Amino acid sequence: MMDTMKSSSHEQREIERYVFAEMEDMLQVSLQNNPKVFLAEGVHIEPDFYSKEEKIVGEIFAHHGKTKGGQNHKVAQDILKMLLLEKMQGITYRKFLVICDKQMEKVLTGKSALAESIRQFDVQLLCVELPEELSDRILNAQRRQVMINN
Repeated sequence: MMDTMKSSSHEQREIERYVFAEMEDMLQVSLQNNPKVFLAEGVHIEPDFYSKEEKIVGEIFAHHGKTKGGQNHKVAQDILKMLLLEKMQGITYRKFLVICDKQMEKVLTGKSALAESIRQFDVQLLCVELPEELSDRILNAQRRQVMINN
């Protein structure tokens, strides 16, 4: 039986709250945190931050270091959700993918289909520098977590 404490992501959620506050400060707008945005009957997304009035949607990826396949798929899914939102609402949004690690930034600005998708679909990639304590918490959590979808 898997130890659920090992795979807990409460540290990442805490980091996401910190980054959410940083995004509100940076953009100087009030954003909704994890709202249910309905696209069609029975279909919704829950972006990490959103403002229909300001036409902003974004996802936060609280991770340090090299990613595994499942994590890259999560980033791709996040981008796909933002594109679906635009398509379904007929509105062009400022789309943000916010990360917390320079190594991840290099991967997502490099030469890959994922990096090219970010460029081609006008997703703004932002790297928010975390205080050392929060960076350490992410690293410790990643060492502890059991990754099921490698």
